Amino acid sequence: MLRLTLATCLLLPSVPAFAEPLFPNADFERGTLDNWTVQGSAFATQPTKGDNPSLRGRESSWHEGDYWIGGFEAYTGKSGSPGGIHGDDHTGTLTSQEFLIEKPFLSFLIGGGKQPGKLGVKLLCEGEEVELATGCDSESMVRCNADVSRFVGKRAQLVVFDEAVGQWGHINVDAFEAADKPLPDASQEFSLSKAVLAESYDDIDYREALRPQFHFSSGRNWVNDPNGMVFDGEKYHLFFQHNPKSTDWGNMTWGHATSPDMIHWKQHRHALLPYRVDGKSGTIFSGTAIVDHNNSLGVQKGDVPTLCAFYTFATEPKFYQAMAYSTDRGETWTYWNEGRPVVEHQGFDAGERDPKVFWHEPTKQWVMFLWVQSNPGRVRIFTSKNLTDWQVASDLMRDWAFECMDVVDVPVDGDANNRKTVVYDASFDYEIGTFDGKKFHTEAGPFVPGGGDFYAAQSFYNQPDGRVIQIGWMRGGANAARVYNLPFNQQMAFPCELTLRTTPDGLRLNVWPIEEIESLIESTVEKSDVTLKAGENLLEGKGPLDLVDLEIDFDPGTAGEVRFDLGFAKLRYDRDEQALYVPTVGDDGKTGEAKALANLAPRDGSVKLRLLVDRMTIESFAFGGEQFHATYYSPLEDDEDVSITVDKGEATVKKLSLRKLRSAWR
Repeated sequence: MLRLTLATCLLLPSVPAFAEPLFPNADFERGTLDNWTVQGSAFATQPTKGDNPSLRGRESSWHEGDYWIGGFEAYTGKSGSPGGIHGDDHTGTLTSQEFLIEKPFLSFLIGGGKQPGKLGVKLLCEGEEVELATGCDSESMVRCNADVSRFVGKRAQLVVFDEAVGQWGHINVDAFEAADKPLPDASQEFSLSKAVLAESYDDIDYREALRPQFHFSSGRNWVNDPNGMVFDGEKYHLFFQHNPKSTDWGNMTWGHATSPDMIHWKQHRHALLPYRVDGKSGTIFSGTAIVDHNNSLGVQKGDVPTLCAFYTFATEPKFYQAMAYSTDRGETWTYWNEGRPVVEHQGFDAGERDPKVFWHEPTKQWVMFLWVQSNPGRVRIFTSKNLTDWQVASDLMRDWAFECMDVVDVPVDGDANNRKTVVYDASFDYEIGTFDGKKFHTEAGPFVPGGGDFYAAQSFYNQPDGRVIQIGWMRGGANAARVYNLPFNQQMAFPCELTLRTTPDGLRLNVWPIEEIESLIESTVEKSDVTLKAGENLLEGKGPLDLVDLEIDFDPGTAGEVRFDLGFAKLRYDRDEQALYVPTVGDDGKTGEAKALANLAPRDGSVKLRLLVDRMTIESFAFGGEQFHATYYSPLEDDEDVSITVDKGEATVKKLSLRKLRSAWR
């Protein structure tokens, strides 16, 4: 059997040419397999309709029209569900009707598994069998132009064959055409995904009964990691991992919101969209954004500084780092060099990702921290003068380091002129030290200040007043769309300021809600020096509660537990365990309890807690932010009773401030 490989197909020149279908329904646009014969089960659910891979979070199929052949797909437009799968464990063939070869080139789209001889397209002509192409280990289809000039005037058939099972055991094809010359290969040109559009959610008012009201959530659909958080001199930008097509993960895109104060957010059209270039399609994973204060990139227009967003282009078989820029404060974006790499793949982990970029003033250069390897953990440090040419400076080898790195200079004990560099990852493992522009020098750590449903935090670049403020993704909890019938899923944690404080054990990070929360206070209940006995309720007559910021300083005394019933959120401090327990909820809506904060022994006779309670979420802080914890709870459990009580004995509440908050969406 002769074989013309896909690589050969793509090397043919791409110039404009007239093309026509090889025969009726050679493009599958009838939505049937008319003029094709099926054998086996590989193509039993074909043709498929729409960009189903993208609905599962995979790369776009880049099909033409409505229908195409996708061996992994189960949705036909009439049966199955969008994004549903047929799987890789099927084999068979799809054979075309006989047709006359009248032009010298046979052109078509092909993707799926790369297994020559087992997966692909072949031509049968007068007893001769010629394999034309196989896939490319991607759901995205690319163009193949097969030279069939020696068969002109002869009758032939096409066979789409699948003799493979297991991973990438399927083939994708579409749009079989006859052409006088090779057709242009659109996959080599930069083009945005046809499946993901830069839409906005202007019809959402963000005030559904169960939607969090002072935490950011998208108007619709899925969110995860915060990305590219930056203050542009006028407003704050929050970009975030977003699936515009579903309330589950997938189709990673940079969503976009802005705020004057990190509290009141306005969501805009999506900023960075999935695309393909050079035959590779992919999605937009996490990264950072900077203000190009000295016009290093050289594209600034007028007095408005350029914003540069560095992101991971998640493509097969290996990710790379790319950049986009905006000269109009984030309204529109240009993909530098049409989305090609600013940093090529480094050769370690195929999924290296999440560039952290910042200006290092002492050495007058830009710096990038990039996670590139696990086992052992490796963070590669790059430097650049112009934001486009990056040189390797050093490697930070840390077993704890994994994705979403952040690097911040944090003030020590309130002294803005005395700062230490803190490096942390998605799980918020952190080390304290110094950075000289090329290497990070550790002085203490690693430590972990908190956890729970908290991940992938990033800090605002260009934060005014020398503050260091971060936002994390609150991952986990109930699937809000399925359990609560809401149009979104997942949210961000509340913005918190990071400081370093000297403790008996050395410097440690403290995490504390930003002072801007005061703009949401509707009313305040304050109490001091109250002895609380069993059967008494410190909040008698103070309900109902909805959005709460509670600070309390108490001596547990002889009480077994101090219980906080704040509407649907019920927490308890266990005196014997010296721990705070919080309610939890799983993806399926089932509830439980977790130990949020431990080692809460009284200091000078006091336990100091702060609790932020929003619809569905609780964030807990102890002793000024030495520890913190984020969790989802079920707003459907129990009742709206409001109380602070003890189960036995008595406790002394030295100071309480209960602040009722208004919605940030009003």
